[in-house]
Amino acid sequence: MYQLLIVDDEPSVVDAIAHTLPWGDLGVEDVLCAYSGQEALDIVKRQVVDIVITDIRMPGMNGIQLIEQIRRFSRHTEVILLTGYAEFEYAKQGLQLQAADYLLKPVSDEDLTDSIRKVIRKLTQEGEESAVYRKAAELLKEHQPALKSEMLAVLLEQGRVDSENSLSMIGVPFAPGDPISLVLIRLEGRFHEYNRRDRLLMEFSVGNMAEEIFGPFFETWSCRDRYDYLVLALRSKEPEGNGNGQELLSRLCSQLQHSVMLFLHSEISVVIGNPALYPDSLPGSYQSALKTMRRGIGKDEGLLMTVNDPVKAPAAALKTLHEPPSLLHLFEAGMWEEAARKLERIAEELDQVWIDSPELLAEWYHALASACYHYAHVNEETLGQLFERIGEHDGLPEMGKLLSVTRMKEWGLGLCRRLSLDNSEEIRDTRGLAVKQVKDYIHTHLEKDVSLHVLAEQVHLHPVYLSKVFKLETGEGLKEYLHRVRMERAVHLLKSSEMKVYEITASVGYLNTPYFIKVFKKEFGMTPQEYRDHHLPLNAGEPL
Repeated sequence: MYQLLIVDDEPSVVDAIAHTLPWGDLGVEDVLCAYSGQEALDIVKRQVVDIVITDIRMPGMNGIQLIEQIRRFSRHTEVILLTGYAEFEYAKQGLQLQAADYLLKPVSDEDLTDSIRKVIRKLTQEGEESAVYRKAAELLKEHQPALKSEMLAVLLEQGRVDSENSLSMIGVPFAPGDPISLVLIRLEGRFHEYNRRDRLLMEFSVGNMAEEIFGPFFETWSCRDRYDYLVLALRSKEPEGNGNGQELLSRLCSQLQHSVMLFLHSEISVVIGNPALYPDSLPGSYQSALKTMRRGIGKDEGLLMTVNDPVKAPAAALKTLHEPPSLLHLFEAGMWEEAARKLERIAEELDQVWIDSPELLAEWYHALASACYHYAHVNEETLGQLFERIGEHDGLPEMGKLLSVTRMKEWGLGLCRRLSLDNSEEIRDTRGLAVKQVKDYIHTHLEKDVSLHVLAEQVHLHPVYLSKVFKLETGEGLKEYLHRVRMERAVHLLKSSEMKVYEITASVGYLNTPYFIKVFKKEFGMTPQEYRDHHLPLNAGEPL
């Protein structure tokens, strides 16, 4: 859906276009109005505008000058020019500034609708072929190594990704079920003397050496894990069963150690992990390699070891609890549904693997308690104040009362539910207050400028945000609400006062009486005077 701006120094022209065309059918989400070139420019600077319909002849900044200004910072905004002056010079200037169309006033609804449809077709086609998408593809290619590295780090920790398509998109050379070898590399000796920037350069150098040494024999995928180890995932390029893979791997790892010492003058320790199947057994092989590095090599340097343990499940720890994002971060971000899903997964892991392990339940309890404390403190309140507000009147329950998977899950999910409700009520209160202030301003200033931008300034919100919030809270668009209020007040004044039609026109915010009459007739099927005559009591006298 597109954003459209109508610009003309004649308010009746702006209002006529804004209120008569079937914008939703045309694919236009928001229709903005401006009554001068400068006001239009201010709007375009503040928010995205896809289409501008502007008069050429306006005092101050005219339509041609407006296009020139827009082109300085918004190349993709399409402009339709309206003018009552059929002069070739204007048309030529408009074409030079790449105006999408040039229509003579008075323009029919059909001609303007056709022009808007043509512009939207162009925008849609350009969007599909746009340089933005090409740039995104270039950025993806440019950052592919970093994305691949991050994805491998996630796989090593979690054993899964959201979609295999995302892996193929960034050029991962493995398919499910492929036999994989893991190599864990720890930088040692002089590497510890480098500052952060230089160390990263050295890691990059080691990674390049590894690619050169392993590349002729293996498809490689590498990352740096959270312990600052370099991890290589390798798939043999040779047909399965040809040659001694482990022997070759050991020789290449030894060669890497020699090259690092020769060219970078420092040592590395290397652990060759258990063979694994991609992606399911990668975490197990990775954990075994970590354990070998920790217990088999320890503080010693320049060693090469092979893991001989059979592939096991990850170490006896509550894996799901520590997968990112953590409960603390989910609470801080107010992502209550995701937090509840994480709690469900933790409970499922405990049910399947650990049953009611007291230590792991205690670990879960403390993680939840820590998330609660942090959420309270970042919101500048104590845990007691937070719990009192959400109806958790007994405070943080004793850990001993929750040492079962069922009780722990029930408490955690209930906590997320109450925090979510509290957050939603806070949002509703904030939005509700803004909507009430907007309605009050409309009712007390209806005869003045009550455009979207004026209303947004009154409640200190962005115009686009206010428009969407108003629709969410009331179920009615702001323009529709304003139109309804104007019509309701006009009807009330026609029935209850002796004001002239032109006076009512001004009091409900229209500047042009013929246009007000046209809008009123479209709404009620009769002119304001006919409406008044129809609703006057019999013998009430002459019509006003």
